[in-house]
Amino acid sequence: MAIFTLMRKNEEVMLLQIGEDGNITKLGKKENIALLPLQSRTSPKGIIEWWRDRAIPIKQGKVEKMLRDNGIETTGLFLTQNLGLSLTDFYWIRPLGSELTWEKVNLFDNDFKENLLLGKIKVGNEEVDAYHPNSSLQGNLEKTWIIENGIRKLVKGNHDVYSSESINEVIISEAIKAQGRDSAQYSLLHIDGKDYDFGCSSELFTSQKKELVSAYAVMTSELKPNNISGYEHFINVCDKNGLDRNAVRDYLEFEILIDFIFSNRDRHLTNISILRDADSLRFFSMAPIYDSGKSMLVGRDIVPVTDKYVLSQDSQGFKEKELELLKYVQNRKLIDVQQLPSPEHIKEMYLKDSQVSEERISFILEMYMRKIDMYEKFAAGANLSRIRF
Repeated sequence: MAIFTLMRKNEEVMLLQIGEDGNITKLGKKENIALLPLQSRTSPKGIIEWWRDRAIPIKQGKVEKMLRDNGIETTGLFLTQNLGLSLTDFYWIRPLGSELTWEKVNLFDNDFKENLLLGKIKVGNEEVDAYHPNSSLQGNLEKTWIIENGIRKLVKGNHDVYSSESINEVIISEAIKAQGRDSAQYSLLHIDGKDYDFGCSSELFTSQKKELVSAYAVMTSELKPNNISGYEHFINVCDKNGLDRNAVRDYLEFEILIDFIFSNRDRHLTNISILRDADSLRFFSMAPIYDSGKSMLVGRDIVPVTDKYVLSQDSQGFKEKELELLKYVQNRKLIDVQQLPSPEHIKEMYLKDSQVSEERISFILEMYMRKIDMYEKFAAGANLSRIRF
């Protein structure tokens, strides 16, 4: 067991005792409650759960094999060895008695190597410690942080032999931008040694000045009253922390509608986020929309595209069904259909994948066009829940 100080940049938050498996075994005195991670504030064991959830999932890509090959028993230990550092926020752990500073260890300014565990890299003629940003990288999709020409980028793969998820990221990020909205921007790239043709990459949109905070963290930072939905609770907490509630609602409604059109079933509460100011801790904007890869029927069997099929798609986050999410939408005309990508463009993008069949592309396009048709009915005032199958 070892003692660490949980830090936010160079400010001490609290002492932690961490066991040999990388899990927190004992909590010390809270030095600065205001600096605690948001989702840890409403539970006595909140920090323990936050640290556990911070570790990279064991099922992400080939993480389990990588840890085994390097003699690391748990993802929590991997996280501990890399000081809990992340490229999305400013939290880290400092060994008790250490003179390490944020300036020496942070991943925004200091070099790292993809696939590096805990080791040394050269800066000039000097060897210095380097930490792996992937130890806190979330999600089950194979991914890694890299530095390319001085720019930090997230590279993502796919769950199977197809490039569909990566192609979706590019199509949908372009579609969101065409609507005048902010999205993480993705581009396709080849990844050596993979069965799929393309992965994708996107530039880091956090910095030393702004951090990413998930909707889950926002919602759990305060106890939710029993008389309101989680959706309204999220808007209320954002409003209390500096965001205009109407702007938050507008963002969420647009996201619900664009996800509906592209049949995104992965908009869980860590794929919706805000950006928070590093110094004031105030929220200053919703984050660019990101992680839209699990859209457009990825992984689904090819079936007849009936009204029932179109309107019975699953979702995550605030509701488990798309039709239930649509009930939150007050402004139904947030999407300019004329600015959506054409079926020809989507087909052209999918044909980049040498392994995708014409049959699957036709299935995707039929669903897409039917979704646009349903959206136009919805925008005109129709209650889609009342469409008879």
